[in-house]
Amino acid sequence: VGKAIGAGMIIDYMKRYGFYKLPPLETPESERAASGLYDRRGRLFDPKHPETQVDPGRLAFGQERLQVTPMQMAMVAATVANGGLEMKPYLVQRVVAPGGKTIVTTKPHTLSRVMRPEIASEINSMMQAVVTGGTGTAAAISGVPVAGKTGTAETGVGNIYTAWFIAFAPADHPQVAIAVVVENQAGGFGGKVSAPIAKDVMEALLR
Repeated sequence: VGKAIGAGMIIDYMKRYGFYKLPPLETPESERAASGLYDRRGRLFDPKHPETQVDPGRLAFGQERLQVTPMQMAMVAATVANGGLEMKPYLVQRVVAPGGKTIVTTKPHTLSRVMRPEIASEINSMMQAVVTGGTGTAAAISGVPVAGKTGTAETGVGNIYTAWFIAFAPADHPQVAIAVVVENQAGGFGGKVSAPIAKDVMEALLR
């Protein structure tokens, strides 16, 4: 699939999601990191000729020196949940004075449209299938439709992996999006290690 799509288009869509940019948070730039391809010296690598510089097959499933942050992947999940609209993330929802008066309230702000609503709906359905009968069944919540995607990143050390899971719920009326990453797990696949954590967090937030 990656080879059919091509590295250039994959990278173009990565940029639509906000890869290659610092996430627009309130924190200092030194405390943020951009997701994207990195070279062997640890520098962000934006290939000028991706079709000859990047293996699209490897890139399509997250290899090829691709490095991402949990924040960026939570934004990816939220974008699918929001029908293809990427929202600006924030850490502070409101500032309240000692007397209880709200001084500042953060309002939702759309960054961009990443994809058409019908495409987001198709991805939503596929992510629900991951939880109902795929690799993410450990994230299933009784009575609540959950959409998710597992990820298992190789570390290059034997049977040690970095376990990922991104999700949102309820899938038919999303209220919460999440990314869980657990590093250096022996045999730690995303669906086995990170999906149960995502389930517990989403259940707590949806109560």
